[in-house]
Amino acid sequence: MPGADTPIVDLGSQLLALLLITLAWVALAALIAGAGFWILASRDRPVLRGGGEILFASSASRAEPRARKFLRVAFGVLWIVDGLLQAQPKMPGGFVGDILEPGVASGPVWFGDLVAPIARAWTRHPVAADAATVWTQVGLGLLILIGGRGLLAKATLWASILWSAVVWAIGEAFGGLLAAGASWLSGAPGAVLVYAAAAGLLLAPWEWWDSGRAATVARRFTASWLLLGAVLQAVRGERLWTPAGISRMFVDGAGMSQPAVFARPIARLATLAIDHPAAVNVTIIVLLVVVAMALWLTCRTPIVAAALLLCAATWWLAQDFGVLGGTATDPNAALPLGLLLASALPSWSTASESTVVTSGVARRGSVRIRASVGAGLVTLAVGLSLVVPLVLTSTLGRPADAAAVAADSAGGLRRIPPRPAVDFTLTDQRGHQVSTSSLTGKLVVLTFLDPVCTSDCPLIANQLAIADRELGSLAQQVEFVAIDTNPMFHFVSDVDAFTQSHGLGGFANWHFLCGVPDTVEGVLAAYGISVVVPAVGMIQHSEAMYFITADGRQAAYLDDGAGVQLTETYADQVRDEIRSLLK
Repeated sequence: MPGADTPIVDLGSQLLALLLITLAWVALAALIAGAGFWILASRDRPVLRGGGEILFASSASRAEPRARKFLRVAFGVLWIVDGLLQAQPKMPGGFVGDILEPGVASGPVWFGDLVAPIARAWTRHPVAADAATVWTQVGLGLLILIGGRGLLAKATLWASILWSAVVWAIGEAFGGLLAAGASWLSGAPGAVLVYAAAAGLLLAPWEWWDSGRAATVARRFTASWLLLGAVLQAVRGERLWTPAGISRMFVDGAGMSQPAVFARPIARLATLAIDHPAAVNVTIIVLLVVVAMALWLTCRTPIVAAALLLCAATWWLAQDFGVLGGTATDPNAALPLGLLLASALPSWSTASESTVVTSGVARRGSVRIRASVGAGLVTLAVGLSLVVPLVLTSTLGRPADAAAVAADSAGGLRRIPPRPAVDFTLTDQRGHQVSTSSLTGKLVVLTFLDPVCTSDCPLIANQLAIADRELGSLAQQVEFVAIDTNPMFHFVSDVDAFTQSHGLGGFANWHFLCGVPDTVEGVLAAYGISVVVPAVGMIQHSEAMYFITADGRQAAYLDDGAGVQLTETYADQVRDEIRSLLK
């Protein structure tokens, strides 16, 4: 399995190009739709009266309650911000390694099975997958900002809830609850759950906002979240009661690149947490419980303000504004939770304003403009949130593209300064001793595999076999060597079983080496290969491939081997590099 230190590849130029192309097509469709409605409006077609009510669904007799409008605009903007964060240059190549893999590594086996198809599709086409995600979130945000009370507005909010569920389960690994360090400070049980709660509240009848019922729901949802945060702080094992556990968020934040005025208080809090972990954790728990209970019982402005201050302090000091670090996909939980609670402030007027209705030419002109602009905006938003993602998603099942190869191998093969290969003597699947000196005179392709791995390793071996076959007569000058990384399955029978089960037994130049764990560990360390043996599941080891010349010197290096998602083009890279080195 890939190591946690897998480099992130910058596919920003490819992503930007795809985003601009898709935006141009959708913008053109929006202009056509706007022009069409302008023409229809000039003829006073009935479609504007019936269809317009469905599209914009704004009541002709009243305006939207101010608190609801605040909440709608706030979360519309948040969805757009999340989409823009997903458009960061490092996201296409880094999403699987930085966002999905940590959740898989800390979660149960079934979660890995749940995420695997998505990771596989993403890695085949990282640019298309990321662009689809970007436009889904930006489009949802635009549709929420358009607002209204009709079918389109309701469908948008339900779509927001559905998308929130997907992001929460896959992107946030169930809000981080599967990880040992999940806490109020880290944002558990997941920022996107607040997005779903806000959408649910926006689906409530407008009368709830007039009566104050919506404000009560917002307050008590926030109170429940704070109480859950207190529970997570208190009972998540002993992790948050230790200096390392309670200070982790503060230490990480203090290390981020940011103005000193923001970083200095975080650094001081990190020091305090390291020196007095129990006192800091108890203080956090007490604050959460006290504010939550007060918020549940009363709607007074000072109590709501205190809760907002607690959210703001957490967003700054513990979550470091959520977006620092280069691969954030949302501003973390404290900000959206604070925005949801802000809609419950008593200062919001619950009275609805009357809509001014004009007549004659002015009214027809207003309808014409609204119809044209509204149709264009709706076409743009629906195109971005639905049509473009569907088109891009339809490509994800195809063979891996060139961007996928670059993302999976951290930029592909690269030449390295020639240095002597590490010396070793190990045993292959035939029981023969193989040493560095015995391979002199041949070009060696050296990699590192787990004989009981069921994900990446069989595909790496498969791609090497394809490359070996395609070399033709040149294969006589090449030896393909794999070293066993599994300290529990380190016998000749283990590497032989892998060789035979994956169709490699017929290759005379294939050697799967094993040996005493202590000896193999030294070889792995010399080649920079790390191995982690979890309590449950497959071992995790970093992947690399070295190309060693006939005189025993390292000449080229491939950072990440082949990901489980790639089944084409990787063998071509290996074959072409071998031919280049044999010239």
